[in-house]
Amino acid sequence: MAINKLQPKDGRFLAVVLLLITLVLVYLLGIHWWFVAPHIEIAGQMRDLREQQARFQRAIAERPEIEKRVAEVKAYEQGNQAFLSETDANAASAALIQRLKAAMSDHAKDESRCQNVSTQSYNGGEDELYKRVTVQARLKCDLEPLASILYDLENGKPYLFVDQVMIYKQQTYTPPGAKTAAVPLDVRFNVSGYLREPGKAAK
Repeated sequence: MAINKLQPKDGRFLAVVLLLITLVLVYLLGIHWWFVAPHIEIAGQMRDLREQQARFQRAIAERPEIEKRVAEVKAYEQGNQAFLSETDANAASAALIQRLKAAMSDHAKDESRCQNVSTQSYNGGEDELYKRVTVQARLKCDLEPLASILYDLENGKPYLFVDQVMIYKQQTYTPPGAKTAAVPLDVRFNVSGYLREPGKAAK
């Protein structure tokens, strides 16, 4: 069996390979991690900073247009008649009651057939995006003027909302043989509007 002998050229090749491995290790341990890697990291940070600076510059350039849009939105909101014009809940409640009385005055000419029994502020309800002001009303009213009153409340400005409507037919005793007189309905409902200020749900 022949034994392969190490030739001089093989030794030189091995020496070159070992030298290359040594140089790579020296570069990685002595140069790359101490000098090259920090520079690469700094270069990456500088690139990120330049990108941020470019975004800020674009935002600054767009600022006049953004401010113009914000001013337009504010002007629209100030002129928006959907909200109650009052600035606090007590004044708004009083305005709702006056709105109800005005609607009754327009559509209920006979007070004996449609009258306001009671109105009071209501502070309950769910949290909403805008502050809601609610008045609970109780009327004794015939159906025809009642329908016109509710229609006026919900179709004017500022916008009002009527809900929780409950209508009861009052029972009265009529002696035998006597003529039955029409009795106004007992009606209870909530009428609400919104102030131009954030509600609890927006906080």
